[in-house]
Amino acid sequence: MSKIKYLFISRCLSEFAGAILPVVFPLFILKTTHSLSLSGLFFTITMLPSVLLTPAMGVWIEKYEKKKVTFFSVLTLAILCSIESILLKFGRYDCIYLVCFAILVAIFSMMLDLSSKVLFTELVDESELEKYNGIKSILDNLSVFGAPMLGTLVYGVFGFSSVILILAILYVLAAVVIAFIPLESKNGGNDQIVEESFVQKFRIGLHFIRTEKAILKYFLLIMALNFFVASSEEVTNPGIAIQKYHLPTSIFGLVSIAFSIGVILSGIFIAKNSKIEFKKHISKLFVLNSLVMVLIGFSSVFLISFNAFVFFGLMLFFEVLLGFITILVNVPMTSFFQSQVPLNIQSRFFALLSFSANLIVPLGILYTGFLASAIGADVTYIINNILVIVIVCFAFWKEIGRGFRAFLLKKWKMSK
Repeated sequence: MSKIKYLFISRCLSEFAGAILPVVFPLFILKTTHSLSLSGLFFTITMLPSVLLTPAMGVWIEKYEKKKVTFFSVLTLAILCSIESILLKFGRYDCIYLVCFAILVAIFSMMLDLSSKVLFTELVDESELEKYNGIKSILDNLSVFGAPMLGTLVYGVFGFSSVILILAILYVLAAVVIAFIPLESKNGGNDQIVEESFVQKFRIGLHFIRTEKAILKYFLLIMALNFFVASSEEVTNPGIAIQKYHLPTSIFGLVSIAFSIGVILSGIFIAKNSKIEFKKHISKLFVLNSLVMVLIGFSSVFLISFNAFVFFGLMLFFEVLLGFITILVNVPMTSFFQSQVPLNIQSRFFALLSFSANLIVPLGILYTGFLASAIGADVTYIINNILVIVIVCFAFWKEIGRGFRAFLLKKWKMSK
């Protein structure tokens, strides 16, 4: 614990900083551009380089000590935030500076995430990995819980440059803590790793996904979900709450906090009801998840004549429910992959899943941004989630048909 505690402390600081920017940055870009379509285009441009470089980053990181890469990544993020804060203080709001800043932050954040995961494995004995992964999960959730609210509060009162300055301070502190890690690597070098093996691993993983029908079905469902609804934080939620209802940016972070509360409650629910086989209800949970988002969209459409805070209160309730159901979907989905994908190819499978998901999210943000700009964020939210429900019904039409027939048979027997 003496060694891993430094990584935990550093991770708490960097995770807290990393949770602030995705909430505040869209607000600043929307305020600067006054356009959801331009906002969507901005985040598509800035996210794509880090996504495309992720496979190469993984190969590059393996050649160096993970502590050094982690320290370098955090320190670079601190420097980037410091420079951007100074530019903003002097009124340099040029689009080119913001784009470059966002691209570099995304790249080095991804590098930090990859290197810290491997560093975690190096610091923890194999027999204690499960124990410390549990601790890491708790700390990660606690670290990001209050970040959105604090970020939007600081942004609303002091401005975007002050938010970036806080991020710089947090990253500096995280880098200092990493320097204290007394690392003795367990794997003593990576000289045997060659670039060709990386390509081959992805080909094998792709072949497995393509040939296993059940795996392919869930894989495509995740891609559809990411394309149609992963843009909520960047486009839909700001478009509804800020642009349509003109709610103060200082309270917008409550949306993420409400979602996090739902996530925590769902985790507790799953832990206390471990005998429930959630995987058997995955199609219903998928549909229920999208129905909640459809309700948020309809609430925005029909409550426009009411006080904005009436809608916002209802939106927060739905966000708690959404966070709760999302985890009920994610946990059995992950468990299904872990049980069905052979252990010897699980790492490349999850790498390909992560790469594909990250690649499709910017495209979904771009699509949603332009559609929301044309017909409204709430109407777009409704349409996107109806499409998700249609896709889920198509993917599970056999299971849904069997369930519907069983329901009719039960009703018929009861009537007799």
